[in-house]
Formats: sequence, C-alpha cells, structure tokens
Amino acid sequence: MNSIICKEPKTIPNKLFSIFIMIFAILSFWFEKSSLLTTVLFFCMGLIWLGYTKAFKITKDFMNEELYLFFGLIIWKSKLELKFPDYISVFNASFVHREEIDGDETRFKKWVVRFFKDNTHFTVLKLDDYNKALKIANDLGGLLQVEVYDTSKE
Repeated sequence: MNSIICKEPKTIPNKLFSIFIMIFAILSFWFEKSSLLTTVLFFCMGLIWLGYTKAFKITKDFMNEELYLFFGLIIWKSKLELKFPDYISVFNASFVHREEIDGDETRFKKWVVRFFKDNTHFTVLKLDDYNKALKIANDLGGLLQVEVYDTSKE
C-alpha cells in the first residue's frame, strides 16, 4: 500500500438537506409550474451539495495531495503541504456549533486523527466511529512508520 485516502463521510443532515432541495425543485416545477431554469438550478445545487467531498491522500513518500471529489471522482487535486509527523494521535474531542441568529448551541463528539510535529498539528480526519478512526490511524502509522497514540486507553 503506497497511499491512504482519508475522507470524512457526509452527515445525515447534509444528505437530507440536499435531497430535500432536489425534491423541492422537482415538485415546484411539477405543481407550481416554476421556470425550468429555476428547477434545474435548484436540482443542480442539491446534486452538488450531495456529491461534493474533500479528502486527503497521504502517500508513503509524503508527496500528499488534497482531493476534491464529486461522487468519488476526482475533479481537482492540489499539493498538500505538511510536515512529516513525529507521531499520530487518535482522541475524542467535543465540538460546539453556535447559531448566530438565535444563539442555539449544538454539541457533538467526534474521534479525531491528527498528525503532530513539534508544537503544530494537522487534523486528518474526524469520525463518529472509534474503530474506523483507530484503523485509519494505524494504517497511516504503518504507512509512514510513525507511532500512533490512542488516548482512549488512558
């Protein structure tokens, strides 16, 4: 194995929102007789929202790339400037999302895979599933021959 692609999955609300936009576009055309241009625009917006993903390709020779995918097909890639890590860490982190309009807060926890070099870090992945995060971290550690710290054991 010469490379590993790290891609965060789409959340269920993102998938539902994009499907809702596409269904809304079709129904508004069907029942409201909205213009074809508006229908196509909204449908394409939902399709792009559903299919767009960003990923990182980490290679053994550390010539890494940032990938922009559309339903799994690479539409753009660029060089990812990273320092070779001293170690890789897997840990559980809490995140807060604040709504600016009404001030509501949503708290959620994710398992994070990070590269650490001296006092800097780079977040490779955030996942809900601990086992998937640990597997990817161990695969990256094996690929790059660096130590993996699993903080869930502490």
